[in-house]
Amino acid sequence: MERIVIFMDNSNIFKGFQKYHVQADYEKLKNLITRGRKLESIFLYEGVVYPMSPEKSKWYKELKSRSGYIIKASFDKMVVGGAIEKKVDINIAIDIISLAYENAYDTAVLVSGDGDFLPVVKKAKNLDKNIEIWAFRYSLANVLREELKQEEIFLLDDILSKIKL
Repeated sequence: MERIVIFMDNSNIFKGFQKYHVQADYEKLKNLITRGRKLESIFLYEGVVYPMSPEKSKWYKELKSRSGYIIKASFDKMVVGGAIEKKVDINIAIDIISLAYENAYDTAVLVSGDGDFLPVVKKAKNLDKNIEIWAFRYSLANVLREELKQEEIFLLDDILSKIKL
């Protein structure tokens, strides 16, 4: 059975959910992505402002206990050129490559359309790992679209009705 690990850039996809006015059920999203494959781990990465709000803390606890998410919250937000940089991408990249070397999965599922992940996608493929991208149409970088086959790209826009709360 194909083993997968899901790497979810929540800051990236949350913007899409807001854009489309959707409150997503992360358990439904996990199940749609998994599609009967063996889920080894699911990581949710997010830059968080400290101190964390009680609502955010409660949501994390529910995701962990109910759905098995491993929360990788980064509290090191910093302003770079007027934009907030959360150092989330580098944490995702390290985990995808480290776990590829450890043979922890057959397929890495990256839930983000960020073009910064192109070198990570290429490296994982060079390590004989499959890669899937799940992203919103508007936020899917052309470099990822060009690197991957059509059947390796899944658009969150197409499943919004299936993952609503």
